[in-house]
Amino acid sequence: MTGADGGPAFYNRRVDNLILVREWDADQFHARVMELEKQGYVARRETYRIAAEMNPETGWISHVHSIELAKPEPGK
Repeated sequence: MTGADGGPAFYNRRVDNLILVREWDADQFHARVMELEKQGYVARRETYRIAAEMNPETGWISHVHSIELAKPEPGK
């Protein structure tokens, strides 16, 4: 997964059937979420956040978009 600038994405973590997506770029964020939803993941909308943080690559204060997605267990 790459970020908007072609470098590594800011943060993507997988824990069992849960994925946390965090991106500096809103377009990249929404594209990644849509890609995961096509794979069967369900966005946990209550976890959606936009936070002002300092981008460690640029030193600029920017908005970070984040959300958790979960893959339902088979048969549920």
